[in-house]
Amino acid sequence: MRPRIRQNGRPGVPNPTPVRDYMRFPGKIVLMLFLAAFGAMAAGPPAAPVGPVAPAASQGQAKRIVVFYDEDKDNFPGLATIDRGLREAFRGEGGKPVEIHSESLGLSRSADSAYEQLLAAYYRAKYAGFPPDLVVAVLEPPLDFLRRHGDAIFPGVPVVFSGLDAAAVEAKHLPANFTGVLLKRDYAPTLEIALRLQPDTRNVFVVSGGADYDRYLQGFVRRDLARFEGRVAVDWLFNLAMDDLLQRLSHLPPHSIVLYVTVFADATGRRFVPHQALAAIAARANAPVYVFLDQFLGLGAVGGNVYSTDALGAQVAALGREILEGRPPASLPMRAPDAQLDMFDARALRHWHLDPSRLPPGSVVRYEERSVWELYRGYIVAAAAVLLMQGALIAGLLVARRRQRRAEAEARRQRDDLAHVLRVTTLGELTSSLAHEINQPLGAILLNAEAAIQFLASGRPADATQAREALTDIVASAGHAGHVIARLRMLFRKERMEPVAVDVRSLVDNVVHLLHAAMLIERIGLRVVMDESVPAVFGDPVQLEQVLLNVVRNACDAIGAQGESPRRIMIHARRNGPGHVMIEVSDTGAGVKGDQLERIFQQFVSTKPDGLGMGLAISRSIIDAHGGLIWASANSDRGLTVHIELVACESDALREVRALRDVTARRARRPAALS
Repeated sequence: MRPRIRQNGRPGVPNPTPVRDYMRFPGKIVLMLFLAAFGAMAAGPPAAPVGPVAPAASQGQAKRIVVFYDEDKDNFPGLATIDRGLREAFRGEGGKPVEIHSESLGLSRSADSAYEQLLAAYYRAKYAGFPPDLVVAVLEPPLDFLRRHGDAIFPGVPVVFSGLDAAAVEAKHLPANFTGVLLKRDYAPTLEIALRLQPDTRNVFVVSGGADYDRYLQGFVRRDLARFEGRVAVDWLFNLAMDDLLQRLSHLPPHSIVLYVTVFADATGRRFVPHQALAAIAARANAPVYVFLDQFLGLGAVGGNVYSTDALGAQVAALGREILEGRPPASLPMRAPDAQLDMFDARALRHWHLDPSRLPPGSVVRYEERSVWELYRGYIVAAAAVLLMQGALIAGLLVARRRQRRAEAEARRQRDDLAHVLRVTTLGELTSSLAHEINQPLGAILLNAEAAIQFLASGRPADATQAREALTDIVASAGHAGHVIARLRMLFRKERMEPVAVDVRSLVDNVVHLLHAAMLIERIGLRVVMDESVPAVFGDPVQLEQVLLNVVRNACDAIGAQGESPRRIMIHARRNGPGHVMIEVSDTGAGVKGDQLERIFQQFVSTKPDGLGMGLAISRSIIDAHGGLIWASANSDRGLTVHIELVACESDALREVRALRDVTARRARRPAALS
């Protein structure tokens, strides 16, 4: 893309000494001379170009391609873009493997014919041992070099050129092994688009440099824009010093636009990379800048109807692949593809407040700053879906939890109702023994009252002492009867009590007192064993008393079913490890078979002919609600032992909490008879 510029920067003035031109890159010249001499000795006189050379690679091996540029592609972004596009195009679409080499001629830095001769000798020596299968010339200087020296360097090797218009190619009379992709330059569509975006435009400033290639393009620009001179004022800013150009562009009148062509050099001979010159112009200009080449997009320009170097590379690669597949270049006519695109920079459109809706249909808009929704729409939708699912799940869990609490409350109410019914039923069965328990203190009260009356009627002082003792016995008997009635009232009550610390000794004593008369009538012996320092348990005293009453009453019934066998019940209360108390009720009754030990705690299962089968089931539900365990085991000799494990009410509150939290773990350790 670089023009041929004289060493002193003044076109048309020859260099004083060609040696100075070579001194700018002496290492390369020395290497060229050495390789040229070595190649000449090794290869002998050049062979006449009578036909194509032998292929560089056998069937199945990579095809070798050499691409010639005028300047170093690594220093010119435009050439780097073309090279990258060519490589991707040649290696794409599943074609045969290729081996691509890039060469920079540097012809624009010297017009001396001796330099070209050295280049020709250098490349002839370099590729003497492995000639390429295809040569690509990018832009005019490499094409002219290959036209003059191609037969000596690569005899018979096909050449594909790119980047030249039809008029320039027709004047060169290319050999038969040359073909290529033509470039059609048209600058008018970009100005049409600019006037469409900015219909109030009155001034157009066309910017170009002073190098040979800049002047070459200026002729095309003047030709294409001549028809606009009646619509807008066109000012040609050609071959100005860069500082003066920037100063001029920074003070343009209102309703102006800038058309940028190329700037390889300014009026002072100062050399530029066109991309860098455009970036400086776009930064200083107070009007929008439009361009004609897609490589210039992204440097501050608005865009325009640009020539696509990607499309150019694809066409060159397509033509080259046909040649590599065996078709001669003479059978492949030169191609002139429509490589123009309407392409724009969204940032520049927004900066100059240009309406994107005015762009031509099908325009390509690059560098759009997409919104968060556009960038992360998939993630946002997925996150929203997850949040909605989580919200629905949480709502469902809350509803389920509320229903569960209601169900648990209803289950507790029904359990309490059943427990109350069972208490009333049990107390009804104990009516005779309870009547005896109450009649006994009432009879003592009656006898002591009659004795006190007699003692008081005698008037003797000694009898007064006897009367006082009789009255004391009356008070004690009345208190005993009142205590029995109070316990009965508590058991008959339906209200639920808050959990409190329950003394195990008092719990056992209350049950023993309630059943004392019944056990005397049934001739059952009762033994209570209370270990030292048994702690209180945590729970509802009425419900716990009901459980113990049910268990002891079942033991009495089991003994009654045995006839005249030993009739004994033992209640043993002890500490069962840290934080727990064990109450065991053993009897000498009929017992239960081993496979039935767990079933007796199920609802409507009873070993008594007239039993409801609810006592032990309700007892288990009460103990479970207290965080405890209840199970049964068969005695070694006869009868059954019911084990009741409860949470101890220690003074340390942390131990209470820890004991309650261990309930689940302790249930997992329930004896095999319960699992």
